[in-house]
Amino acid sequence: MTQPQKPIALVAMPFGACWMPALGISLLKSAVRQKGFECDMHYFNLSLAARMGAEQYGLFADQLPFSALVGEWLFASALFGENRDADQQYVERILLGDLADIMSPVSVLSLLFLRDDMVQFVQACFEAVDWSQYRIVGFSVSFQQNCASLALARLIKSGHPDVTIVFGGADYAEEMGAAWCRLFPFIDFVCTDEEGDRAFPALVEAIFNRDTAASIPGMLSRASVLPNEPGGPSLPVSDLDALPYPDFTDYFAQAKGVKTLPEAQMRLPVETSRGCWWGQVQHCTFCNANLSKRRFRSKSPSRVLNEFTHLREKYPGVSQFRVADSILDYRYFQSLLPELAARPLGLTFIWEVKANLKREQVALLARAGVRTIQPGIESLSDPILRLMRKGTSRMQNVQTLKWAKEFGVQVLWHFLYGFPGEAPGEYAAMQDLVPLLLHLDAPLTYAHIRFDRFGAYYQAPEAYGITQLTPARAYQFVYHPLGEENLRQIAYFFDAEYPDYSANYTRGVVQAVKEWQGRGDVALDVFLSLPSIHIVDTRTRGETRAYHFDGLAAELYLLCDAAQTVRALMDTPSIRERATEAEVVALLNQFVEQGLMIREGKRYLSLAVVRDGHSSAH
Repeated sequence: MTQPQKPIALVAMPFGACWMPALGISLLKSAVRQKGFECDMHYFNLSLAARMGAEQYGLFADQLPFSALVGEWLFASALFGENRDADQQYVERILLGDLADIMSPVSVLSLLFLRDDMVQFVQACFEAVDWSQYRIVGFSVSFQQNCASLALARLIKSGHPDVTIVFGGADYAEEMGAAWCRLFPFIDFVCTDEEGDRAFPALVEAIFNRDTAASIPGMLSRASVLPNEPGGPSLPVSDLDALPYPDFTDYFAQAKGVKTLPEAQMRLPVETSRGCWWGQVQHCTFCNANLSKRRFRSKSPSRVLNEFTHLREKYPGVSQFRVADSILDYRYFQSLLPELAARPLGLTFIWEVKANLKREQVALLARAGVRTIQPGIESLSDPILRLMRKGTSRMQNVQTLKWAKEFGVQVLWHFLYGFPGEAPGEYAAMQDLVPLLLHLDAPLTYAHIRFDRFGAYYQAPEAYGITQLTPARAYQFVYHPLGEENLRQIAYFFDAEYPDYSANYTRGVVQAVKEWQGRGDVALDVFLSLPSIHIVDTRTRGETRAYHFDGLAAELYLLCDAAQTVRALMDTPSIRERATEAEVVALLNQFVEQGLMIREGKRYLSLAVVRDGHSSAH
């Protein structure tokens, strides 16, 4: 193989996350280096974070809804030029309309000033690098990176026509990638497969060896683009252990220039699996994961431990790992997690899990260093969870919140509403439930559901009573020159037409969630002094309530730490010997009336968080 005379560049544009490296291109760098090709990475998202401050940058990268396309709109003029009419409509209908609860007129004004600077920023990115030294420049594009990436790619191609421009990432999967490639002639290749681990290195080899690159699976060349063509068959990685370790060195070298980005707040992205084992059984209706061609795969526990150890040693300043998996492999509870709990690696983790956890599993997660979980709770209503096809229940969601609080694990979750076919009365019931849960982690956000490409609502809208799907209206203001039919091909987010009155019947529960988010140190703790228990309750603002229970009542309360049916309780010898079923039900209902338990049919769940030892109020 002839060694290349010019290397490869991979580019991360705004508004990719600035608090951690980009995992996808970090894996690609390692993959092409394994084949003998040098590769540079340019984190221009860090350049913008340095320019505007990491905190303000994070607002656009992490906090504003992706479907509003705020990050794309900021760079739209750099790509398409000015269009005052489209900009005015975007400001009025999106920023001051859809985002009125988030964006004040003052913040919109500051956004307009920032937008005026983005044309110069893209030009500065172009001038900061000698692009002529590269044979290939690749852009990995996920949400809110597209306009900035396209604007820079056009400058590079215009200034250096011999440079091969390659695009990939979530925004370029399947038919979207084919459309982008057709619409923008400076794009030479598009990876239409979300897993480019094989396709991109194969393309690099073909280009440097002057072989044909037209038939690489998962890669679409400009020469072969046809309208609506999704690209060739993909090449998903079957053995994740064969992947190289990601290379984050460029990120940390360039992050030093961002003074507002303390190392203590940085995290490393890692992956232990791909796909979703639950989605293979039952795809959640709102989920945007493209699961049709992706079976669930995970790395072996030994590979994961070796990779974590390698990354910890190579990047010693960062000890928090953000696991990029869609869901934790349940087999890790018997293998990987006990090993992490036993080894003092000094690491903490953020991990996505399913909410049907057992108490001992939450305890194991905590011992393994998992400090934050994202369990996909989304609702506290059984009928709505069934509509979502979550495979979990309200009781399981509350249990997970409670046990996470007990073991010091933060829960990140989002409260969603507006599902087609949902019963409005469920939101009144959730409004009544929220005051009982103030001692647990509140939702990070509350929002109307999105309708995303690849989701069940997108694949079969009529099955859910959706009469029409159109690109989210922000697209028409951001990508105004492209035309309606092209917007349908490139859009990731959609607006749905169906009977939706959720703005009216969710007001009460949304207000309750806001109040929940605003509460500080609230407790509902149960202290053990067997055979007695003592409960301290500060959920009512400005008031502390204390409860003391002995004997049978105390035992019943503790048995309901996990949701229990009356029949299961009566099968417990110590309960059956001391009380009739009617007496047990009376005690349980008393707990419910006091707000210390919740009931679902014949199932009861204690709400207090177990604390060892005596309460000072006892």
